[in-house]
Amino acid sequence: MPTMILAAAVNTDPDTGSYFELAARAARTCLDSAGVTVDEVGMLVNTGVFRDSNLVEPAAAALIQKRIGLGVEYEPGRVPVVSFDLLHGANGLLHAFTTAECFLATGEVEYVLLLAGDTHPSTECGVVGFPYTTGAAAMLIGNCSTAGGFGRMQIRDTTGSVGPSAWLDINEAGVAGRSTVTTLAGDDPLPLAVAAVRACLVEEEIDDRDFAAGRAVLLAPAPRRGFPARLADTLGLAPASVVGVPPDLGDPYSAAPVHAYLHAQDSGVLDAADTVLFLAAYDASAACMAYRPKASAVAAMSAGDAARY
Repeated sequence: MPTMILAAAVNTDPDTGSYFELAARAARTCLDSAGVTVDEVGMLVNTGVFRDSNLVEPAAAALIQKRIGLGVEYEPGRVPVVSFDLLHGANGLLHAFTTAECFLATGEVEYVLLLAGDTHPSTECGVVGFPYTTGAAAMLIGNCSTAGGFGRMQIRDTTGSVGPSAWLDINEAGVAGRSTVTTLAGDDPLPLAVAAVRACLVEEEIDDRDFAAGRAVLLAPAPRRGFPARLADTLGLAPASVVGVPPDLGDPYSAAPVHAYLHAQDSGVLDAADTVLFLAAYDASAACMAYRPKASAVAAMSAGDAARY
């Protein structure tokens, strides 16, 4: 059965810089929006990279799971809730889509809660030199017979050598290692993003007529200032066809796809869209995936409808 996005939420509350707390807040808002309780969720996947105190173990997913009270007690006859981290830089959420679909297909999981977001390890907001916006995002997905679901993910990786973009210099940090991180701006990901989007357009048989008519929308991240406009210009699309994160937000990194999705939803761009293209990109890799909220769009594509559905 196809997969559908049931709800999404973001949280950038300024009263805390804890990713764990922000993610828990976003998760609760997301579930409330969908009218789904924690008892109905069978899986939680965290794709946030930068977290409180540079914590590696236990997984951030497990800590957030406990905060929201998701499957904290085993119940006879119920499949235990599974939670884990799935990290792939800014692209993690798109990889989580495909992973979640595999579990939903078994029928043993009804809903999957996906989380993303980042913070400086000191949990202080607005740390000078840290390039990413402190915040968190949540998306709830599940099976739906009326949805078109997700397409195949198209990935384009850099062919050159890639150095670290974030690291902890233990010798330099000393006893402050839990609250320190060094980041380095990498190459502009625009070429990788363009290649991933073009591959997705070919795979999904989408062209500029679909964008011009509002049937297709591209959701863009914010790895550089003005990235959505540059992306639209390179692809030959109208700027209105490419929706990024709110311009005053900065770069929410792993949470960018959710911010862009909600931005497009709030602006009404998604109302007439048959196909929503999720794009994530950072210096080493870009990923693009089509999502069709309506099953009719997939049927039309399969039938090769000359009217372009």
